[in-house]
Amino acid sequence: MDGELVFSIVGVLVLLVLSAIFSGSETALTAVSRARMHQLERRGLRRAGKVNQMIDRPERLIGAILLGNNLF
Repeated sequence: MDGELVFSIVGVLVLLVLSAIFSGSETALTAVSRARMHQLERRGLRRAGKVNQMIDRPERLIGAILLGNNLF
């Protein structure tokens, strides 16, 4: 195989994985239960607090995820 072809294939695969990560993030963060996240935050989970901050501003969240998905 030509080195250029291998580089192109690897590049496409990396971009495909990044796109899958952004799409999965969008699905997960729009489907998450707000009540469950608040409960986990009260129990002291810092990650739940970060998720709450993100889902409190859904227009920013969706905008950032879609921008990232379109860039990659």
